Amino acid sequence: MENKPKEKEVINIDVKSLSHTNLVEVIQKLRGSEYPELLQMAQKELVDRLKQKGFNNQKIATLLTTNVYGTAKKRAIAEEWANALGVTKKEFLRLIGKR
Repeated sequence: MENKPKEKEVINIDVKSLSHTNLVEVIQKLRGSEYPELLQMAQKELVDRLKQKGFNNQKIATLLTTNVYGTAKKRAIAEEWANALGVTKKEFLRLIGKR
């Protein structure tokens, strides 16, 4: 009997069809999962929706870090969300007034 490596289960979620609330829930559940590409797609979709509503990068970055205390936590959020905003981690931190 051979030991075959477990194949990664494939998940396909149409993030464009999700409601705003369900999209946020999916993002929360995908954090730390083995599906970083799906998480990035969901984050990008949420950012795109916010921009369609008139939010700019600074407002979105501020919302993401509201009630988050500590530079390390804010840097982690910057790393997680910068790509979805289309900015670098350094630019994200500048948007929220951190260096």
